[in-house]
Amino acid sequence: MENDKYNIKAVMRCLKILDLAASVDHPLSITEVCEALDININMAFRMLSSLAASGFMVRDERTGLYAVSLKALQLSRNALLSLDIRKLTMPYLELLWNQYPKANLNMAVYHEGEILVIDHIDSQYIPRTYFTPGKPVPFHCTGLGKVLTCELPEAGLDALIAQKGLKSFTAKTITSPAALKKELAAVRSEQLARDREEYILHDNCNAAPVRNSEGKIIAAISLTAFETYMSVEDIEAATPSLRNTAQRISYMAGFHDGMM
Repeated sequence: MENDKYNIKAVMRCLKILDLAASVDHPLSITEVCEALDININMAFRMLSSLAASGFMVRDERTGLYAVSLKALQLSRNALLSLDIRKLTMPYLELLWNQYPKANLNMAVYHEGEILVIDHIDSQYIPRTYFTPGKPVPFHCTGLGKVLTCELPEAGLDALIAQKGLKSFTAKTITSPAALKKELAAVRSEQLARDREEYILHDNCNAAPVRNSEGKIIAAISLTAFETYMSVEDIEAATPSLRNTAQRISYMAGFHDGMM
């Protein structure tokens, strides 16, 4: 690439280590870093020590393993707070939550093959559906994921399936590529996605797209609740309000086709 001459190799390697740490759900060993970055033990130790000294990673003195620190998480939080779509969406989600306080409301975006929840409002009841901001959720069995991938070109969807797989979370999870493509076609047609206990047992969800001035889906919002607090019929009854909220956010984002 043209800008490669400006890259500092040591810095790039440190950033790759942070990427690696963010992609796994366990602390990193020196050996794991060596294998992932194709570097020797001495180099991996120096990189990890530098990240620990800077405060972006912490080392467990007992195990010798390295994990992302709260300092790194603060960067993630600041990145989320800086997103314009979040600032635009939250007031409308709060209004929707006032109508349905038994539900959890979520907003997510599609970023580099991941469905990232960037904000949510908790139900006033426990248990809740916890979608931690910044953490990815599955694309094939959540309402948010179905909305955000429903208009991908077929080649892009095939690549995503090959990369991520179609992991089964419950007996109702879609695990067949053909069945998923049929489901996404229905989402495109209806402009609404449903998750009926596909990701979490007894938890149901409807989701709708948010579009920009070019008509592109840039985010998805969802209303989800455990059936103890909202039945499937209750969630379906909330669909007009969910759609209206998505349309209003889209309008504010510049999408005026057929709105108001």
